Amino acid sequence: MTRWLIIGLALSLAACLSPPLRQPREGGPAATLDGCPELAQALHGAVAKAGVGDAQAVAIDGFDWLRADRFTASLGRQTVGIEQTAAWLARLHALDTQARRIELANLPDALVMDVWVTDAAIAGPATTASTTSATSATSGTSRRAPAADANAARQAVQARIDACGRASIAAIAREPASFERLRRSAQVPDDYVDWQRAVGAYPLSALAFGAGVRREEATMAAAHARYANAVARDARLMLISQPPNDAMVDAGLRLADIRRDALGVPQPDERQAAALLARHAPLIALAGRSDDDRIGTLRLDGHGRSVVDIGQPAVYGRVAFMSWQGEVRVQLVYTAWFARRPPEHRADLLAGHLDGIVLRLTLNADEGIDMIDSIHPCGCWHQFIPVGDWRVQAAPAPQQEWAFVARRLTSVPPGHRVRIRLSAGAHMLEGIDSVDSLASTGADPTTERYALLSDDLLRSLALPSGGRRSLYDPRGFIPGTERAEAWLFWPMGIADAGSMRQWGHHATAFVGRRHFDDADLLDRRFVKPVE
Repeated sequence: MTRWLIIGLALSLAACLSPPLRQPREGGPAATLDGCPELAQALHGAVAKAGVGDAQAVAIDGFDWLRADRFTASLGRQTVGIEQTAAWLARLHALDTQARRIELANLPDALVMDVWVTDAAIAGPATTASTTSATSATSGTSRRAPAADANAARQAVQARIDACGRASIAAIAREPASFERLRRSAQVPDDYVDWQRAVGAYPLSALAFGAGVRREEATMAAAHARYANAVARDARLMLISQPPNDAMVDAGLRLADIRRDALGVPQPDERQAAALLARHAPLIALAGRSDDDRIGTLRLDGHGRSVVDIGQPAVYGRVAFMSWQGEVRVQLVYTAWFARRPPEHRADLLAGHLDGIVLRLTLNADEGIDMIDSIHPCGCWHQFIPVGDWRVQAAPAPQQEWAFVARRLTSVPPGHRVRIRLSAGAHMLEGIDSVDSLASTGADPTTERYALLSDDLLRSLALPSGGRRSLYDPRGFIPGTERAEAWLFWPMGIADAGSMRQWGHHATAFVGRRHFDDADLLDRRFVKPVE
């Protein structure tokens, strides 16, 4: 009991100046900030009406101001002690705060004003004293809210969201039963549709699909063998536009300089995360020469449809985490987008709008690379490239997709960056090695440059006519990227197979169950040989 009292006191400091607490609806924490349940309901209704829900992290039933991803959910099962509990609650709160900020940015102005008016009426002037600049737009004219007033309302609502979240985790920490209920509820459902597998006679269908998977893997392995010593042969090279210099390396921006929370999770700030991503950004060898083989910046057109601006080459990066070998590993994730996958023939089921490649580097404590893996943004063609002598553990079932090792690298020496080769048209990863960073950043006039952008930018893009919208729909799919293959593969239980997806929604196995962001993905599959 003493433990919970101390946690509650620590987390209550952030909410100590807030208005009185009130009892919530059944299933939530013991007490919440006055008006917070109503604010959550108003936000939910507005977001649903506008269709701007952000699916990257999932809402937790009964806990309005917390969300979870697979990694953070896994931490809840092992959280012990005062500091770890506080760190876990803070992570859940941060995921919700980020998602709500994005949803609020994407809400039309009129709906933002509606939410603000509703919250102001319920919470009262004590909680909205800082929002007087928006008051003039609330006298029955929210449908015609000027942009300046809507922006002020956004800031006011965001401040209330932050306050409600802080009060929520403080309340949860004060009540052990509420915390245990949260620990049980903080789960992320998988991205498989069980009824499709049942109707599609999955046990039998999986045998045929499994044979097809093995053929695809053999084709990919042959391509890697073909380009093992010729990754850049007849290819157009692309490199990050501003590679980091020695000053960046020595300015507290190394992985070892990044503090970790009580759960052992690194906490890089924006500058540290950007430096990590830049330092390891891959060199990309593009085998194709058409516009369909050029990477670019994603934008929305006047109809809200996604387009790739190949005049502005870009790679989108994010920092992720995964538990492996008893420690939390930093993962650097890079995604490059193409305008489309062109058809190879008239009946090509895989062709369609948008295509891409996702490359992930899993680092060790010394910032060396221990594992490389890759998918397409549809979750397809998951390849593992172990760096060193990692051994694949046996699959639980012999037929399931487990860990296809396309190639192995002996090492990626310090000061080297990974170089990948992508095929023409299909943009398949068909070659990989590493090259000296200094040599790769030389003044070679044939090497083109790409900008390194944050992957989270795609969750809120500007519309040409004003306003903002996510690249993704509320389910986590990119509209317009549907593939004809979905009709053939639906018995495997993956919704809209072939469609491009948001981070956190990449099911990567047709036979079996596997997600790109499974917290134990590597831990279950790769071990070091016993010395």
